[in-house]
Amino acid sequence: MSYVKSRKHRIGPKALVGILIGVICGFFLTTWSRHFCDVHAEWCCLGRPRIKHIKSSETIPNAHTKSRQSSQKNLIFIGVMTAKKYIDTRALAAYRTWAKTIPGKVVFFSSAGSTSEKGVPVVGLPGVDDSYPPQKKSFMMLKYIHDHYINKFEWFMRADDDVYIKGKRLANFLHSVNSSRPQFIGQAGLGNKEEFGLLSLDHNENFCMGGPGMVLSKQTLQRVVPHISYCLKNLYTTHEDVEVGRCVRKFAQTSCTWAFEMQRLFYQNYREDNWSFMGKLKTKDIHQAITLHAIKQPPYMYRLHNYLQGHKTSDLRHKLLLLRREIHSMNVLVETEMESGSVKRMSNRYGIPPSLHKFVPESRDEVQPWEFLSRSLYSHNSLNPKRALHGSLKEGLEDILMQVMQMINKNARQRGRTIDFKEILYGYRRVNPLHGADYILDLLLMYRKHKGRKMTVPVRRHAYLQQTFTDVEFTEDENHQSEQPKITLPTNAFTALPSKTMTNIFDFLKQKLGLGYFQITGKKSQYQSEKSKQEIIHTILPLAGRFETFKQFIKNFEKVCLMTNEEVKLAVILFKSESESESTNNIENLLVNLRIKYPKHELQLVNATGSFSRAIALDVGAALYGPSALLFFVDVDMIFHQDVLHRIRQNTHLGQQVYYPIVYSQYDPAVVCANRTCPESAFVVTESRGYWRQFGYGIVSMYNADLRKVGGFDTSIHGWGKEDVDLYNKFVASNLTIFRSVDPGLVHIFHSIHCDPQLESSQYQMCLGSMGSSYAPVETLAHIVFNNENILHRNENNTSSVHSNNSIEHIEDLEFIPKNRAKRSIGKNKNKISKVKRKKK
Repeated sequence: MSYVKSRKHRIGPKALVGILIGVICGFFLTTWSRHFCDVHAEWCCLGRPRIKHIKSSETIPNAHTKSRQSSQKNLIFIGVMTAKKYIDTRALAAYRTWAKTIPGKVVFFSSAGSTSEKGVPVVGLPGVDDSYPPQKKSFMMLKYIHDHYINKFEWFMRADDDVYIKGKRLANFLHSVNSSRPQFIGQAGLGNKEEFGLLSLDHNENFCMGGPGMVLSKQTLQRVVPHISYCLKNLYTTHEDVEVGRCVRKFAQTSCTWAFEMQRLFYQNYREDNWSFMGKLKTKDIHQAITLHAIKQPPYMYRLHNYLQGHKTSDLRHKLLLLRREIHSMNVLVETEMESGSVKRMSNRYGIPPSLHKFVPESRDEVQPWEFLSRSLYSHNSLNPKRALHGSLKEGLEDILMQVMQMINKNARQRGRTIDFKEILYGYRRVNPLHGADYILDLLLMYRKHKGRKMTVPVRRHAYLQQTFTDVEFTEDENHQSEQPKITLPTNAFTALPSKTMTNIFDFLKQKLGLGYFQITGKKSQYQSEKSKQEIIHTILPLAGRFETFKQFIKNFEKVCLMTNEEVKLAVILFKSESESESTNNIENLLVNLRIKYPKHELQLVNATGSFSRAIALDVGAALYGPSALLFFVDVDMIFHQDVLHRIRQNTHLGQQVYYPIVYSQYDPAVVCANRTCPESAFVVTESRGYWRQFGYGIVSMYNADLRKVGGFDTSIHGWGKEDVDLYNKFVASNLTIFRSVDPGLVHIFHSIHCDPQLESSQYQMCLGSMGSSYAPVETLAHIVFNNENILHRNENNTSSVHSNNSIEHIEDLEFIPKNRAKRSIGKNKNKISKVKRKKK
């Protein structure tokens, strides 16, 4: 039966051929008719829609785009409660900052008759005053919004004038919520400890806190407003946000959202109270929040807005960077050549994907060194290899970690997990002036899974990060009249560059940037005050022999102070010794001749007895002058600029501040200038020629009264050193401020140091440390060691070349191990290590 049926309905070969021919003919006929109607439109049907040819410069109207823009424009209405006295202060700050970013409308509501002189949109509510608590103002504002705007917006928000609202984040959040249902959104509150149980709330009832703002859907507002008169007559507390929440719960049958994340999105700063958001802004709370409350001072509203706008600018730059990388990758794929050479260089440089191998050194000198990070910073290019993490590095790390955690938690909600940062276990950092900063960080994170099987587990992850520098920006100086361009840079702009002289850096910039005129300038301090003109600097110099060095000091002192008629006095405290009687006589004769040549200046020579003691010499010198005398303690190895005298006067304040300059100390010229030509001027500051004496406290300026106030010098200290550290510690323990900064005008001329083994142990170690620091920079010492076969290659004969080659190959292979293989190998190594430890035990 089934067989006969199938035979009856089977299509034969001839029928299939006919169907195929019909389809082909229909296709050709349709194609021909379309082409014919395009050419002879008048012979075709008039009802056929004509195609409009759009030029490439025109945009095609999109119905979805139009509806999207319309919905964004009418997304939310925000009513801001304020008072007459705050309209042109707090309300004005809110209107000029975050109100411009809202996808909807913002109106400020105040008491009857309120207006603004500065263009703030204000509605004066009839029959409402500025008395506190503002229950009536809040309810009447909701009624006004309902009567005038209920059919124009999807969402409605009640806010205070001391809140900051992020418009884009608010829009993204509201688009994810169903606006057709009764919604009451904000940070749920139950009252503080003192109010708990006194707000007439049941155990499962809450309210939306008014400070961070409360959001109502259209349905909620429509249900509540008809009963506002009832809510105003039945107030249980003095808190308007509690009463609004009670009214919403009773008539809209909905409560404030209990979601825990609302505390983060509608953020109330409990930590700083009335002084909130006046401190650090680069925090997780500020970046994650939609609303921020409370900002009582308008300047801090502008400050927060500028910070968030700067963050927005950084995001746009990051998007631009991603686009450049995409352009770069496409250029590589299609192998096309850019028409403009500058555009090609730009896309190549800034479009290179992040990599730790962007810069390939061609010689040993070009190798970029890494700094090690843990709880301290370990760096080879500093006099102190181990030191605390400075403020700028901490800020940079916090910024990097914030971006990393944002990328990690970008889709945290969809994945049902969050990852929190705990600490940096260790890391490495280097800065390439051409490309950016590279980081390798070992992070301890906390993995929290809140979907399915909940768990909280600590995990460790390595992060390989690169901060790319942005384009070079030039600022035009409109006041500069020179025909050639001039660039103004800070004097410390080249501290991160390799050790080259400033002249070489300028030549490099001139060649690469094509600058005809280039100089480093800074704002000159205003030394025209009466204090800087009339203040006499009392210079005190301890001395024992060393006539040639003293002659160098006097030559500089005469040029800087005496020839320029500066208001200075000099007291030389000379320790005589029988072995250096000739040197002592020469010193005395030199000072006598100087007094004759400059009779208006006070130049004293005070003889001291006994063995040399810098503490005694300075104490004797200070006793020569009154308590209001400005003292400057200096060494015979120092030379200085005239600007140093101005900085001494500016940075030293009686009863308030002492000045401890960080001087520039030269290395041994016999070592650093052996294979290179050193500049003739001692004031050329380079990393290869000298270093900043960070641990030197002997050069200082203070008032005599402040010296006596902290107890003066410990005259029991004899010989070299330690007396300056003792005095510095006394100032640290006092209520005086220590102003400490590098001073390029103070240079310590190199001299050979002899450390007497008879010195006290701590003094002897300090002397040896100073002698070692002044020998040569680390780079030069490394070259000496590297090129000395007796030091570097002393064990080379005992090591097989085969073993060395195998080690190199193993390292090269490790760089290309896939992630899963690397984890397995690390796990195996850990097991081996643990076995070795057990054997040792």
